[in-house]
Amino acid sequence: MCLVSHSELPITIVRDAPDSPLFPFTNYFNGFEQVQAVKEVFGEQTDDVLENLKVTFVSNRQMYMGIRDQDGNLTVGTYHLKNSDLRTLYLDLVHELFHVKQFREDKRNFRREHQRYLKNGFDTALYFKSPIEVPAYRHAVDEAKRIGMNFDEISEYLKMGPVDPEVFSRLLDDVGLEREMKPTPSKRLRVKINRRASIRLYPFTDYFKGLENIEVVRGLLGPRTEDFLAHLRVEFSMSRIRMMTVDETDGHLQVSSAHLKGADKRLLYFDILACLSSLKSRAGRASREQADDHEIAESYRLAVSEARRLGLSNATLVEHLSTMRFMLDPEELARFVRKVGL
Repeated sequence: MCLVSHSELPITIVRDAPDSPLFPFTNYFNGFEQVQAVKEVFGEQTDDVLENLKVTFVSNRQMYMGIRDQDGNLTVGTYHLKNSDLRTLYLDLVHELFHVKQFREDKRNFRREHQRYLKNGFDTALYFKSPIEVPAYRHAVDEAKRIGMNFDEISEYLKMGPVDPEVFSRLLDDVGLEREMKPTPSKRLRVKINRRASIRLYPFTDYFKGLENIEVVRGLLGPRTEDFLAHLRVEFSMSRIRMMTVDETDGHLQVSSAHLKGADKRLLYFDILACLSSLKSRAGRASREQADDHEIAESYRLAVSEARRLGLSNATLVEHLSTMRFMLDPEELARFVRKVGL
């Protein structure tokens, strides 16, 4: 267990986060061994690959599905699993299983290419022309055509956050999607998906110690500071995107292990303050729906003030926020940065 302290910041952070629990793929996704698009990928090894594949879950709404660089297993967002339509989940799995094959064939190249577009948050321009993503999307698009989806449906499926129209147009060309395509008759999907998945939560104070002794935190949370922190829970993910955020459903914190292990302690404190401020502003609300950008920006103002006091530069904070708010396009990010006072 690695403990870190700082003379100007009297808190202790436990940097060693537990790994996310892994479950058998077939506990949640049944019938994919019979899908022709999957059998084309794995051939005679299809049953063996799926029987040995594992899946882990994260609650972050911005997480859909992905392959873990550590071991080639699958990560699935619980919000996506519970709320997306069957065809979307089905095509995502066809796409990700193609990645499983890529990982198995060349782990080093897969990891290198994967990290290239995740290096600073999530770069959609690099993502949509990645040599590992384009073939996987082409395979999913071929399957989307086979099950009877039309151009507009497939094009909508391919969109992922803000992206330059020229970049997206090139992707459509690369995956062989033409507006003049004639859809085939719709086909029934003969797979079953178990949408009930849980995540593991840990006591916040097991990993972040001493915050109750900081004046700014006590000023924010008031006389129930110790009780508030004692009841706060945290979820860890193996995501390579360094981030900390608040879960919209029940208010626990979502922290990536990469962020916990590698970030400047002052940046972790900055994120904690922003999350605590956000939780305080949501207290007493009947609904815990996702906060809008104005509310999120307000929650960062106190954190920005404290970060400056601790010596973090505006440039460092702007770079950090660009990672934390990676789904915003450049103009939206610039407006958000101005709102938080940078």
